[in-house]
Amino acid sequence: MKKTVQSVLLVLLCLALFLVSGCLGGVGTDTTADPRIGFTYPDPADYSALAWTDAFQAAHDKLSHEYAFGDWKGVDWPGLYSRFLPRIAQAQAAGDETAYYLALHEYVCSIPDSHISLAAENTAVLTALGKKLAGGGFGMAAAELDDWRVIVAAVIPEGPADSAGIAAGAEIITWGGQPVKTAIGQIDVGAIPFKALTGAAGNENPKASLEHYRLEQVRLLARGPVGTSVPVVFKNPGSTRSQTATLTAVDDGGQSFSLLNFAARPDLSDQVDYRILPEGYGYVLVRMELDLSNPGGYPTGVYQQFREAITSFVAAGVPGVIIDLRGNYGGSDQLAADMCGFFTLSPAFYEEQEYFDKRNGRFLRITASEVGPDPIVDNISIAPQAPYYGGPVVVLVNPSTTSSGEGPPMGISRLPNGRVLGFHGTNGSFGMTGGEIKMPGGYSIQYPFGRSVDHYGVIQLDSRNGSGGVTPNLRVPKTLENVLAFAAGTDVELQYAVKYLRGY
Repeated sequence: MKKTVQSVLLVLLCLALFLVSGCLGGVGTDTTADPRIGFTYPDPADYSALAWTDAFQAAHDKLSHEYAFGDWKGVDWPGLYSRFLPRIAQAQAAGDETAYYLALHEYVCSIPDSHISLAAENTAVLTALGKKLAGGGFGMAAAELDDWRVIVAAVIPEGPADSAGIAAGAEIITWGGQPVKTAIGQIDVGAIPFKALTGAAGNENPKASLEHYRLEQVRLLARGPVGTSVPVVFKNPGSTRSQTATLTAVDDGGQSFSLLNFAARPDLSDQVDYRILPEGYGYVLVRMELDLSNPGGYPTGVYQQFREAITSFVAAGVPGVIIDLRGNYGGSDQLAADMCGFFTLSPAFYEEQEYFDKRNGRFLRITASEVGPDPIVDNISIAPQAPYYGGPVVVLVNPSTTSSGEGPPMGISRLPNGRVLGFHGTNGSFGMTGGEIKMPGGYSIQYPFGRSVDHYGVIQLDSRNGSGGVTPNLRVPKTLENVLAFAAGTDVELQYAVKYLRGY
């Protein structure tokens, strides 16, 4: 889910009428001096009727101009063009749609931003590719610990790893004849459209941070084409003796992906769940800042449910609150700011926004000083909400906490009573989406053409040089004990949040 941008159109229209009426700046104001007059979002493009190469050239030109973070991320647009155009041309000459799709997939995944996506109306090609490249599992899930060891976090009973005598907790020494870290580093995540194997086919996204990319490399270590064999050297827990086994990948329907996922998402729902934990702390789960029944409007239903949760916690006098935003899909920035407002008595800055201006090819910032006292969603502040909760607040996050879902961790982490906790930080994709380019074959490239900036006009949260998002100031250590417990179904992050609140 993405940060919403529709509301700016109404804002600009109202502002234009206000200016034309002569009410801003007095009679005789030169309204043509305001760059917002006549502004519209970039137009969607439909290149689906073009030849593959022509469509790619047009799409590349549009994306390289309108994408909101090209300079921020240092995207090498000429390099991408020279790398992928020959592959598209070769696929076109051969009439090979699989090669064409894979080139598009790798192209899109070369830009580290989870708000960029390659969508498909018909998932047959990418599903077949995913099965071909990673449809086999070796009966295990791997994890990388803080001490840099790579361990087997879980095994499938009677699967290849289990049958070879590999136990959960085993340390992997070599994989395929190479040190396991070398083997992991050689996995090209962007070259494997594997979402079909996780039940999420149809929309492929790159990873915004190196941390998240590495997690996916480790997940893919235990995958390969069905029938592929790999020699493995390992040490089982409690043993000092290295053992060797040869594992052969079997068709497991993607089962190993579900064994361990540090970036797991909840079900897609606008329901807010809350309760008081046995330890006495308030717990609230927010899956998105969006009402599914009214995606274009302010998510009043989610706000009311969240307020109801905080009201119940205040009434009960809980000594701490845990807000679970792990895997949050995003939605409304205004709601994200309003959620922060329940934990402060003073207004605070949240963001200003910039959008690509197709009239001059630059990005237009709408600042609060230009729009006067009226509340404008594109110049968002954190306003105090009622009831106020002044106790300690812990926000749980993971790498799938994306877009507006990253807003509450950002805002609450700045409060003296706020902390962010998790094995890993948030996604690092905080822009405003809406760009769409339709491509031949029923595929489309979607991208952000708006960005969030701070007081100084500096981009907020979106990844740069491999880092981005909100980093936990309470990071859960990835020890052998914690990872094995997490893989076994224990909510280790929640346990750590409770432990922190007990010592507050």
